[in-house]
Amino acid sequence: MAEQRQDRRVRRSKAQLRQALIQLLQEKPVEEITVRELTERADVNRGTFYSHYQNIYHMLEQVENELFDELGRLLDAYPPHLLRDELTPILVDVFRFVRSNSQLCLALMGAWGEGDFFRRLDAMIYARCLREWQGIYPLGSLDGPNYCLEFVIAGAVGMARSWALQGFPQAEEELARLADRLISSGLAGTLQHFD
Repeated sequence: MAEQRQDRRVRRSKAQLRQALIQLLQEKPVEEITVRELTERADVNRGTFYSHYQNIYHMLEQVENELFDELGRLLDAYPPHLLRDELTPILVDVFRFVRSNSQLCLALMGAWGEGDFFRRLDAMIYARCLREWQGIYPLGSLDGPNYCLEFVIAGAVGMARSWALQGFPQAEEELARLADRLISSGLAGTLQHFD
């Protein structure tokens, strides 16, 4: 029983710290955030912070890792054969994921957002698409840079970013259908002519 209470306290403290970090990232760049102001905003003591994280950058990395792990689990639910006919279902879930993590996503996308987050996101999606879409979609050259796949990924990530920054004006399903049409027509048409 005492262990459950301890776990609940740890989860609550981490959630408070995470929420405070998100708020501060919306106000200033990460290099200007101090542990003192973070813990004051989270209403936890500095010792609690240091029992979980080495510094602000370590905390941000852990928060991003949790987000990437959750996104990875979502993408794992769609084996390649399910993507053969259409991408709309996975895109709906991805856009839903962005909306359900909107505060963190907006903090990472905003004016003070970390560029490393987008590099990691692009790299994660690029590697997964390259591995899983072979034989399903014509991807162009697999040797060296794959400009077509990079273009598709940048477009999809850019669409999600713009949608979030505009306050999610369309439903996930509507945006997913548009993204599916753009990706599928690009992969089916243009990409097969580019090598």
